[in-house]
Formats: sequence, C-alpha cells, structure tokens
Amino acid sequence: MIDYVFGLSVRVMLTDKDGKILILKRSTDSKTNPGKWEIPGGKVDQGESFDHALTREVFEETQLKISLDHVVGVCEQNLHVIRAVHIIMSGEIIGGNLSLSSEHEGYAWVFFENLAEYELADWLHDFVTNQSTSETETKGNENKNVADSVKPWLKTIQTSMDKIIKR
Repeated sequence: MIDYVFGLSVRVMLTDKDGKILILKRSTDSKTNPGKWEIPGGKVDQGESFDHALTREVFEETQLKISLDHVVGVCEQNLHVIRAVHIIMSGEIIGGNLSLSSEHEGYAWVFFENLAEYELADWLHDFVTNQSTSETETKGNENKNVADSVKPWLKTIQTSMDKIIKR
C-alpha cells in the first residue's frame, strides 16, 4: 500500500455581476494538469491561514484583490505521492485589474452549469461532476434531508467535527 502525504490547497469561485465564475487555463508547461482549466487558488504554506493563502494565491495569479464568503465544497487530487485536498470557497473581487501570471495562459467567465464544456483540471472535473450528481439526486424531492444528499466523504468530515465540538 502506498502512503500518501497530504497537501492542502485553497480555491475560490469568484463570480461576476451576471453570476459567471472566473476560470483560468493552466500553462501548457505546467507540471500538473497542463493546458486545463481551474479556478484560482493554490497551496497553503506551513503556518499560513486559509484566507491569507487564498488571497495571496489569487493576487499572485491574477493581480485581483478579493474578499471571501464561505466554503462551498471540498475535493481531492491524487498525485504520485501527494494527495492534495482542495477547499473551495466563494468570494468576490474587491479591487485590481485582471492580469495573469505565467502560471496561466488564458481566462474565461462561465456559468457553473457550463463548466463541463471545458477541459477541466482533474480535481475540478470531479468536483463539478459530484455537484451535478447531487443536484440530480435532489430534484423532484424538495423535502429531502440535506444530510442524505451529501457525499459519504462529507459525512465523515461532519462526524469528525461533531466529535471535536462534542455534540
């Protein structure tokens, strides 16, 4: 069995006034997911808070200043020896002009439901697919318990949090 080292990454879904999400196209010489689309963000450095890491990464990648709202999801990415956990937050642009770093070679504003039309980074593809599956499962049953529609891996997080706060 392979033991993984876990790495933490934070991402943000930045929306414009029309409700479109900013996605960035990775450079073709990138080590992971070259030429594929992702949402802004990146690694959390040791000792760095989530919000600081995310605002720093977004500024480095786009020159945009942002404010963060709340967590909208979690997904993971399995690399050779690293399992990256991506915490996805929502946020808004509060300043700056969009200018990409060399890490990315393009950007687009798209509606969430149209993300599947792009060649997405593997972790983002999984996240979008899981969101679409969750929405399909709950359609037609408005009174369904939210916990019943949450993916099993989120239930384990809830169980852990319940133990921590001793509910």
